[in-house]
Amino acid sequence: MTRVPEPHRCGQIALVGPPNAGKSTLLNRLVGEALSIVTPVPQTTRHRILGVLQRPGVQAALVDTPGFHLPRTEMNRLMIEALDAALETADLFLLLVSAAGRRTPEARFGPPVSQLVARLHGRDKPLVLALTKVDLVRPKQRLLPVIDWAARELRPEAVVPISPRTGDGVERLLEVVLPRLPAGPPAWEPDDLTDRPLRFLAAERIREVVTRLTREEVPHAVAVLVERWDEGPRETTLHATIVVDRPAHKRILVGRGGAMVREVGIQARAALTELLGRPAHLRLFVQLQEGWTRDPARVRELTGE
Repeated sequence: MTRVPEPHRCGQIALVGPPNAGKSTLLNRLVGEALSIVTPVPQTTRHRILGVLQRPGVQAALVDTPGFHLPRTEMNRLMIEALDAALETADLFLLLVSAAGRRTPEARFGPPVSQLVARLHGRDKPLVLALTKVDLVRPKQRLLPVIDWAARELRPEAVVPISPRTGDGVERLLEVVLPRLPAGPPAWEPDDLTDRPLRFLAAERIREVVTRLTREEVPHAVAVLVERWDEGPRETTLHATIVVDRPAHKRILVGRGGAMVREVGIQARAALTELLGRPAHLRLFVQLQEGWTRDPARVRELTGE
């Protein structure tokens, strides 16, 4: 009997979930490149970040989204807008929820997760649940009641335990998710990785370093602008401004005698060299724009959205 070939599949998968569920780590693992910044600070992802997964017979545009939370500031509202935009264009929702810790299923999947699930079910698209950070769960039997509760109460099409950090379960997740994408011709060139320009990715690498090195209250009021980009014969020179919201944040970021901003520059140069594949020279400036996170126009201008 002649075997009918499988149709080519192509579609968008929205990676959604609460902050720090592992969405950015999973995106980076799947595309093999650090497209989305990863830090221990919640709500680090502000934008819709798209990475293209290329497999034989399949193209999947994976869209990393800001962690779902209740918006309180103009920046928060912008992040929820980015999430809603990703939901509109997605063909499948991949909900990531951490399995780490000893919370009851009712607490683990309560607000804001339950509110997000209600949004997802209202859009009539396939929903797959990935329970993340299973490498931190001991013993593994503790996963069983969580899986059972989630399958019964959240009604996803499948529940897959994974570790975005180690890769455990990720291939099994793709076996579940990719066949659920719609049939269609390729929408991306074979070597396409993302729809974001290099200047955006460079600014995000600098912001990632700032987030890691500064106090927890500083990163949420920081924006990075790459204002000049000079391609030299041997290196790329970038002029970037780190914009902060409060005088205290500027003092922290500059540091005593400029120590903090120098360290940011050292680590950011290394990250940019890796990103660009050639030596990078970085000139950093710190600028105070008080109240920018509460001004809708300034938020959109400074975050590039």
